[in-house]
Amino acid sequence: MAGADRTSDAPPSPGVIAAGAGALTMISLCFANGLQAGMTTTYSQATDVLKDVFHVNDAALGVVPFAVSIVGNVTALGVAWFCARHARTMVLAAMFVIWGVFVAVAGLSPTSILGSSVLGFAFFAVARTASASMEATDPAAYPLIADWWPVERRAAKISVFNTLSAVGAFAGLILGGVLIDNGQWRIAFVLWLPLALLGAALIRSRVEPERGAQDAAYGERLEDETRDEDHDLVVAVVEGEPPIEALALAGLTQKGALASLRAVSQLRSWRFAAVGFAVGGLMGNSLMTWGIPYFKRTFGLSGTEAAALAPLLGIGAFVGVLGGGFLADRLLERGMVRARLYVAAVGFAGAGVFLIGAYSTTRLAVAAPLLAIGAGMSALPVGPQYALMMDVTPAPLRSEAAAALNILLASGAIGSLVTGGLSTLFGENLRLALLCMSPCYLVGAVIVLAARTTYVEDVALVVAEAKTRESHSRGNREG
Repeated sequence: MAGADRTSDAPPSPGVIAAGAGALTMISLCFANGLQAGMTTTYSQATDVLKDVFHVNDAALGVVPFAVSIVGNVTALGVAWFCARHARTMVLAAMFVIWGVFVAVAGLSPTSILGSSVLGFAFFAVARTASASMEATDPAAYPLIADWWPVERRAAKISVFNTLSAVGAFAGLILGGVLIDNGQWRIAFVLWLPLALLGAALIRSRVEPERGAQDAAYGERLEDETRDEDHDLVVAVVEGEPPIEALALAGLTQKGALASLRAVSQLRSWRFAAVGFAVGGLMGNSLMTWGIPYFKRTFGLSGTEAAALAPLLGIGAFVGVLGGGFLADRLLERGMVRARLYVAAVGFAGAGVFLIGAYSTTRLAVAAPLLAIGAGMSALPVGPQYALMMDVTPAPLRSEAAAALNILLASGAIGSLVTGGLSTLFGENLRLALLCMSPCYLVGAVIVLAARTTYVEDVALVVAEAKTRESHSRGNREG
């Protein structure tokens, strides 16, 4: 990474506002989440095999996703540091390669070390956790989306990004299930290395976009779409002297991580939304880790049979992830300025209701449809939530804001850990454990809604900061 070009302070070049923002750009970017999602479902499929091979219980298995989530989120701050100073496409390429190597090493872990299967499992856990240090791709991926595509299409593009990334999750679920059922769990891990190398080559071929230009271009439309008090507030902020302007002009991202995090913590709408997402993430993490084992144990399914349910559950998730962003952007076009906020909150609330219903029954014919709907509702906020986080964060601070969100989301790892612990407490009963965790989505929805009072003003501040910085950059070029 050290040899990457410095881009954060470079003057913008004409015509690169949406540089490289085509279909191949989106496909390349999707490796950022696709690799991680695939490994998560591969591990989920392998839990019962790992349990037998290494002679561990659910509580021990829950430690791995807990450690993975903690490490993956905490290391985001270091990734943000590189993203603020170097080409984000270069940062992602390096991360893909390192990740693939560590995952392959985890798959080749010895069954026992010095005659101890526990040490063998510890080696596996360390290698898998080490790979997680390269999974903090958000500080690069989401700011790139914000800079490659217009603000009005931001939620839809993030939805497409996460929908295509789900290909990795299904690959880990379906292919992993077949390999693991046939005694090839090691190959299910090692196969991710060549895919990681392919992703690195593709993302490195993309053009780095200008930072913040899309926000500056959105100013006029924001004024047109707001009404009454919101309109007066937007005009006053965009046309006046934005108080947040000094953050970017002082080169805050060059002063260190702590200074940037302090600035991010002052973003009011960001605080509410981030905490709400983190609370909802407690259940989200639990679903990713324990969803497949729940089907196996509750309904006596094999890995292949559990994977066969993927189309049913996947349809709901697919519609939710893809539709959420397009719905929010469509409502935005119709004048609902806070559309992204409302869609995210409705999705969380709906997920909580349907998942509680699903885990309250022991009948597969009832649980599966409810889970499908719940999966769709929980996926609905994906595009809107990350788009609104970019909406209220100035471009120079977006990598740091994404890193701070990652650190906050690390608390979601507690969900997997608590679910595993509750399962053991309830006699290895995952259904009851997941039922206890389901209301987290409802609480998250309430917290996210609290951001409605500050959202419009914060978006206006971002636009004002971008316009001011663009004006200064233009003046420097002309001078």
